[in-house]
Amino acid sequence: MAVKRYLMAPGPTPVPPEVLAAGAEPVLHHRGPDFRELMLRCLARLQEVCRTQNDVLLFTASGSGAFESAVVNLLSPGEPVLAVTAGEFGDRWAALAATYGADVHELRYAWGETPRPEDVRARLEETGAEVVFLVHSETSTGVVADVQALAQAAREAGALTVVDAVSSVGAVPLETDTWGLDVVVAGSQKALMTPPGLSLVVVSSRAWERAARTTTPRFYFDWARMRASLETGTTPFTPAVSVVVALDTALGLLLEEGLEAAFARHAALGRACREGAKAMGLELFSPDEERSAIVTAILAPTGVDARELVLALRGRFGITVAGGHGELAPRMFRIGHIGYYDVFDITTALAAVEFLLVETGADVERGTAVARALEAYREAVRV
Repeated sequence: MAVKRYLMAPGPTPVPPEVLAAGAEPVLHHRGPDFRELMLRCLARLQEVCRTQNDVLLFTASGSGAFESAVVNLLSPGEPVLAVTAGEFGDRWAALAATYGADVHELRYAWGETPRPEDVRARLEETGAEVVFLVHSETSTGVVADVQALAQAAREAGALTVVDAVSSVGAVPLETDTWGLDVVVAGSQKALMTPPGLSLVVVSSRAWERAARTTTPRFYFDWARMRASLETGTTPFTPAVSVVVALDTALGLLLEEGLEAAFARHAALGRACREGAKAMGLELFSPDEERSAIVTAILAPTGVDARELVLALRGRFGITVAGGHGELAPRMFRIGHIGYYDVFDITTALAAVEFLLVETGADVERGTAVARALEAYREAVRV
């Protein structure tokens, strides 16, 4: 009998059956009226989810495509830019900007630290950078930054803010307009509960003004070209039609649940996962705080190789969790809980981790992780 599969990584995430079914419908012609109507509805729903009245652009690309679009539209070669990095995806901002010849300055923290607004303000004043790249949810560590405070510091220093919200959109509060975020980038495959293949970019009027005077060449990721086409519900190039259909359905489900309800659900799942891990005596790498609701990063006990634990979870129980990046790979594993999850998904993963740790001789009381996770979840949903 085939092993049942559980996808418990922070992305891609499980896709609801209704969304899979929508994506399997007969393919629409991307220049026809049916697709145009669907695209315009999807863009309006994305504005609602991102809490913005700004333009939303939708590219057929992974989230990294949205990253690259921000770099080529906002920077000219040689211009200074500040990349705030405390993990893998902050490093990606810096690497992309350097690839296109920007003068990259970094505000670097140890992995697992939370960026501080006063540091952003000071570093911008030092460098004269007019654009700062931020990460809202750093999935390599589980840290969710206070982007509102970071953006305010950047604005006070006269800089535009560009925010990686790939795993945070739809999972935790993100108030694009209220917080004054100039550019927000995200992807379809995380809390938006859709297969990979689409990236979105929210662009403010200030960002449009800057993009109009930058000189970096762009073609596929040209924001102006995409905006002009999307105004009529079409795209300059053939889009991933079936993924757009799926995304529209997923956004409908998310909005039907309600954003505040979705945020509360994710916070409760995050608390359940953290409390279950702590009940086993495991050390958290990600912060033990309510906004850490995207992914729980956990350190394996001494003597246990996290890479082997990740492989055993998948090989023996069909549970796919994420490993750690770089130097943390032997020590860390990460359980995702954004999108199409409930508390019993969390307890399934925790029970399997507990089972394997007991086999290694770890001093773990059987059943404690599941019991504590359910208790914590119940406490959270009562609040």
